[in-house]
Amino acid sequence: MNPRKTFTIVVVLAGVAVLAAPPELHAEDLLTIARDGKTQYTIVYADQATEPEKKAVQELSDFLGRVTGASLPAKAESTLPANARGIYVGWTKFAARNGIETAKLGEEEWVIRSAGENLIITGGRPRGTLYAVYEFLEQQVGCHWLARDTEIVPSRPTLQFPKPSIQAKPYIWIRDIYTTYHTMMPTGDMARRHGEFLTRNKHSVGNHQVYGSPGGCHTFFQYLNARDWFETHPEYFSLVGGKRLPATGGNGPGQLCLTHPEVRRIVVERLRGFIKRDREKAAKAGTRPPRIYDISQNDAGAAECQCENCQAIARREGSESGPMIDFINAIADSIKDEYPDILLQTFAYNRTEPPPKTLKPRDNVIVRWCDVYSVVDLVRPLNHPYNAKNYGEILAWGKLAPHLAIWDYWISYGYYQFPTPYCMIQCIGPDMKLFVDMHAETMFCESEEDHEHGENFTALKYWLGYKMMVNPYQPVEPLIRTFMAGYFGAAAPRMDEYLKYLQGRIDKEAEFCLVRKAPHKLKYLDLDFFRTAGGIFDAAEALVKPGSLEALHVQRERLIVDGALLYLWPWLDRRLAADQTMPFDHEAVIRRYETNWRAQFKAFFSEKAKAVREAKIAGLAALFRNPKLPEQFQKLPPRDVADFNWLTFSPYSPGRQEFVADPEAAGGMAAALVAQSDDAHKKPLTFGVTGGATLTLKPEEVPRDGKYHVFKIGRIKVKKGTAVWAHASKRMGVNVDRLVVAEAKDATANDWEAYISLKVKGPDYVKGSADSNGLWMDRVLLVKRPKD
Repeated sequence: MNPRKTFTIVVVLAGVAVLAAPPELHAEDLLTIARDGKTQYTIVYADQATEPEKKAVQELSDFLGRVTGASLPAKAESTLPANARGIYVGWTKFAARNGIETAKLGEEEWVIRSAGENLIITGGRPRGTLYAVYEFLEQQVGCHWLARDTEIVPSRPTLQFPKPSIQAKPYIWIRDIYTTYHTMMPTGDMARRHGEFLTRNKHSVGNHQVYGSPGGCHTFFQYLNARDWFETHPEYFSLVGGKRLPATGGNGPGQLCLTHPEVRRIVVERLRGFIKRDREKAAKAGTRPPRIYDISQNDAGAAECQCENCQAIARREGSESGPMIDFINAIADSIKDEYPDILLQTFAYNRTEPPPKTLKPRDNVIVRWCDVYSVVDLVRPLNHPYNAKNYGEILAWGKLAPHLAIWDYWISYGYYQFPTPYCMIQCIGPDMKLFVDMHAETMFCESEEDHEHGENFTALKYWLGYKMMVNPYQPVEPLIRTFMAGYFGAAAPRMDEYLKYLQGRIDKEAEFCLVRKAPHKLKYLDLDFFRTAGGIFDAAEALVKPGSLEALHVQRERLIVDGALLYLWPWLDRRLAADQTMPFDHEAVIRRYETNWRAQFKAFFSEKAKAVREAKIAGLAALFRNPKLPEQFQKLPPRDVADFNWLTFSPYSPGRQEFVADPEAAGGMAAALVAQSDDAHKKPLTFGVTGGATLTLKPEEVPRDGKYHVFKIGRIKVKKGTAVWAHASKRMGVNVDRLVVAEAKDATANDWEAYISLKVKGPDYVKGSADSNGLWMDRVLLVKRPKD
């Protein structure tokens, strides 16, 4: 974020504020920290306060001063004058005299308790006191840290609240939301104030390393790497399709042979080495040694070992989790006596996700169940019938595993570069409660989708997620109201209206997994949705000051809706009757999209990030305005030409292809073949349609100029699953079945002429070429044949 453009919302509340003080309370039931901007209180810290406790004192002094206008001095307990009123922070003697045994508190447990006219705010070490201060500032004072650009600091010159007696701790031990959103990346302060236990954030005061070497996931290759062992001992690695498959990285491509005795011996030896080095390092630094060591499968799909010994266990247990649990149990048994405090973590992921029938993980094993995005419906809670498979698995693992960790997906992992208006707010409360009911101890929420492609209400998602990880049994609606009021200001009622409208349409009409696989086919993204959403956003923007932070927040949500409308425009238009036109001003929507993005860039983006995104938005806007069809198609009626440019390409379907910037391509972007072997370009240039025509160019027919050329494939009938592909492997192309007219009365409704625009370079295509081999596709065009 550009530090010069950081905003803070300050909520000013007039008069005396008494938080949660029912009328029947008397004066002696209340603590008055400040009156009319003056205070008699001193913040008191223990003489031997730790770094996190000192940070807690600093935060408490800062925010109480900003809230009340009073100056609260901070003093060591031994220097406190007699009979002074104090807010005692941390492991003070005063807390001990009042019956709080701080040393017996959990490391994140907190206590907030009055003692006469004094207040005790303390907790376990290392971070319990820090969380106690933030809990007090939120619940008794009314401060909130909603996002990296939004903190709520009320103005309360007279601060009064009922005398508290609170003892609590987070329900989940490790709480981590992983995001790469440019404007959502948590700062150290934000993560700490949210109560996030984030072991990779070096700026989080008091956090200590929980995961030991060599890493936190997909670590098989780091225990046995094929670069060291495959040549002499290929049998250490997984047997797949009759061949041993090496594992050289986190993506494999292979796994380990989990039943091989030497594999187990080497893994134990390596594990002991990691533990020894980590403990030496922790002792030198004066910190706690790691407690969790991850030994988990590489992220390599269906690469589990098919040798007879491994498969005998898999058949007996009904899942590949059988060999995995048998393996991890053996490793756990080897270290349990020497290191009784260590937990060994492994995945229940993809083919190891279903639990074994009879095997039970050892007491020093923690199973990390992964809510696999290829199966689960992101926009509905796990207890919804759509998610029966995953729901059954988490219930089974909850009964089976003595320790459970969760890896949840909070993103669509979309197959398309599509700004989909959706949200998953409705899932967070029920799912978090389910995980805790299943005694989950750690939580990792993966949410790294790029900002442009994302969903609505991501800032709310993160804030609500943190809150529910600390206490999943609290009601969700009050938290949402708090967030909406602080984040959107006067526009909160209208934004709440949009949230409920969006959730209602999703609940009624969203089809299973389409958010991820085919967002352009979502039934609720119709003209009525865009009309209704547009009216709500118009009303919301009218309620906030132009250029204000609240206006920027409203516009950020509108960008998703406007982007989706522009992406879908030609396809929505195609569904209209011949005499109908789109009910929006196309140019006005484009201008608003550009303007709102530029406002976001100016407010939140660094100059480097701004330049990259500015170029992309400019290219998008140009493509929306004019797709610049090849000359032979420009005079045809617009609805007779279906232009599949890069807005419709998927990086995953029909195969792996990359999006690359190319000024010569339609819209400045093209799909490039991901070559999986050295001979990927050695086959003749072939393209065609699934289940239809295939064309192969002779060497002399291949263009030699390195430019895009349009090739006619011929007449095709479009049906579900139809793709136009651009390479003999059929892994490069675009799905065109969005044109299907179901139950069409016109027998020719799904008949089209297909064309493809390609560019090739390199000696495998052009003899004698000095260029590197490459194949690019920038568009596919389907054209209606004239009736005659």
